[in-house]
Amino acid sequence: MLRTVLGLVVLFLLAQCTEESTVIKKKQLGEISNSTTIEELDEIFKNDSVQKLPEGESLVREYKVFDSSGNPGLIFVTRVENDSLKALEHVKIYSPEYTTEKGISTVSTFENVRGQYSIDDIEPSFSSAILFIDELNATISLDKKDLNIDEFDMREIREDQIPDRASILYITLWFE
Repeated sequence: MLRTVLGLVVLFLLAQCTEESTVIKKKQLGEISNSTTIEELDEIFKNDSVQKLPEGESLVREYKVFDSSGNPGLIFVTRVENDSLKALEHVKIYSPEYTTEKGISTVSTFENVRGQYSIDDIEPSFSSAILFIDELNATISLDKKDLNIDEFDMREIREDQIPDRASILYITLWFE
């Protein structure tokens, strides 16, 4: 029993020591906000594999940060107006190392999300159900396969239709 309690205390302390650079907050991912420049992203992710799209152009529309397996972990999308870069628009978060202050990440389930956040709206897309979380200014995409809904079925999705174990495809954090 003592070992179990000590193990839980250690896990709790580790969870409290989450590195601030990986925390998802409203309009902020760690130290990154809508005012962060591409040059600052270059500095933040200087030790990571990065791809800027379109390649070879001075105006970057997408900034992809790859994980150690070669998969995109983060995809930043910029807001471009009148041929000039205005700010970061949003980031799609695929990597489980990024978590909200309430512990939600891409390895969480619908049950976890529902237990921590109010779901303000649910909309279908071709391949996912999109949960709107106003508290975070974020959307969470769930795989329609986990919902037993056909991929191109665009009918309304209710919260009671979503199984607790539905998995997260990615989290989109909106900077605007």
